[in-house]
Amino acid sequence: MQKLSLISLRKSQQRVKRQLVEAMIFERLIPFEEGNGFFRLIGKNHTYTCKGKRTAFDRVRIEEESIEATIEELLDEVCTCEDVKQTVIHELAQTTKLCEWNEEYLIHSRSRRHVSYEELESELIEGHPYHPCFKSRTGFSSEDHFRYGPEAKQSFPLIWTAVRRDRVKMSIHEDEEQFWRRELGHLMWEYLVQQLEMVGKDFRSYTFLPVHPWQWNSLKAPLQRLVEKGDLYPFKIKGDDYRATQSVRTLWNASHPEKAHVKVPMNMVNTSSLRMIPTHAICSAPYLSEWIGKIVQSDTYLKNSLIILKEYAGIGLEESEPALEGQLGVIWRESIHLYKNDHEEAIPFNAFMMSEKDGKPFMDEMIKSYGIERWVKQFIEVSVIPILHLLIGHGVAVEAHAQNMILLHENGWPTKIALRDFHDSLEYVEEFVVNKELIPTFESIHPYYKDKPDDVSYWMSSVEALRELVMDTLFVFNISEVSFLLEQQYAYKEETFYQQVGLAMGNYLRSYPELQDRYNQVGFQQEFISVEALLKRKLQKKSEGEFHHLVKNTLLKKEQV
Repeated sequence: MQKLSLISLRKSQQRVKRQLVEAMIFERLIPFEEGNGFFRLIGKNHTYTCKGKRTAFDRVRIEEESIEATIEELLDEVCTCEDVKQTVIHELAQTTKLCEWNEEYLIHSRSRRHVSYEELESELIEGHPYHPCFKSRTGFSSEDHFRYGPEAKQSFPLIWTAVRRDRVKMSIHEDEEQFWRRELGHLMWEYLVQQLEMVGKDFRSYTFLPVHPWQWNSLKAPLQRLVEKGDLYPFKIKGDDYRATQSVRTLWNASHPEKAHVKVPMNMVNTSSLRMIPTHAICSAPYLSEWIGKIVQSDTYLKNSLIILKEYAGIGLEESEPALEGQLGVIWRESIHLYKNDHEEAIPFNAFMMSEKDGKPFMDEMIKSYGIERWVKQFIEVSVIPILHLLIGHGVAVEAHAQNMILLHENGWPTKIALRDFHDSLEYVEEFVVNKELIPTFESIHPYYKDKPDDVSYWMSSVEALRELVMDTLFVFNISEVSFLLEQQYAYKEETFYQQVGLAMGNYLRSYPELQDRYNQVGFQQEFISVEALLKRKLQKKSEGEFHHLVKNTLLKKEQV
């Protein structure tokens, strides 16, 4: 087991600080001047100078060693509330601590290029490349990080419970007993039913609900009250083993990798938000997946280019006690193994932002095999155009950040893209949807949606909001990391990369000339685009409202129509 060096410790701290400074400048949280390869931050208390530059979509890239300020000094300049400042300091310290733990105790492959999809979910330890709280995981001890984080590759069973039916909302679109027999296996199904009967309960009045073991320990007191009232009954049985994916709360089945991933709430803050799952979103998940699935099946192009990992079932506890609101539930999501053929391999999309221990990018062998021009062209065609077609051709916008995307390839040649996680990351404007008959009737799914105004849930008031969602997640905080890495490592200019994006979009519009007006309506050609301010949201005392800023649109005049 390798020992942590002072260099490794300093590296973790410097990265956290760098991403904090980059976000402060990018979101214009502090006055600054820029030019000649430097940024000069003009604070209330001090002036700070560091080396850096602008890249695609105005993203800021700072040289780590040039930042001569402490995290506390930087936060003093942008935080007006002491409580908020201390919360953010804690999350940044936790991020540093867990990164240092990884440096000290993890021994990973020298190269991750030929590691399986599931193992990559653990091997890709870098975390979010923009958000400074990229590994905050509030409430996680070092032991929790070892047992339940993806990095240490530990398997664990879920805690299975029985919950009163009148306390839950369910969204299972098949015979429930058939569903449970398939998900649990016949032996475990029979055991759970028998155990219910032995304690004077039955399947007519109770259904089953898995709970993450960390969540169970985190919420002991309120859960014990449910047990005492007879609303919840924990079983003493070990089911399948699971392992955490990069999102921590989504787990893949280590006993049977072809079976569903399960997404469960965790009472922690990671990056921007508390990782709860509201029951109304759990109930919506299968309906949203069915909607997009029908769109894909009806469209010849999407049918051959886009995979939808359906969230096909969900159960959520409806609890009036604030401590448990959104804290008990589960969503079942299809495994990528159901869709890739024998010749294809699957890769979490954020792998393409990373470099290996040899100093070369993860995709180095792919690029050398096919040549950078040819490979980049195919990469863009596979990963960008299907998402744009879903928006332009059908009116549905998805949150296509790297953690929601999986790339399939054959011998390094990109073939398809898979999307996932729709329950809280899909938006539409009814007038812009082509086939309105497919839109779910949300009021009938859960009472939460009754009389909800625009811009609160899935339905937006303007097409601009749809463009913002797609460009934010697909380009500003996702593809831009790939284009930056290609320029750094291969001198493949970002300008050239986005010209390739423009060519791909132009070819797309020539194939679908009837969509030109809809394309224009979305607004990909605006000089400046509105981007979500992720750090600003965290620094506000109240998280309500919208937090955005304007950046230059790198796609401007790139299309070759």
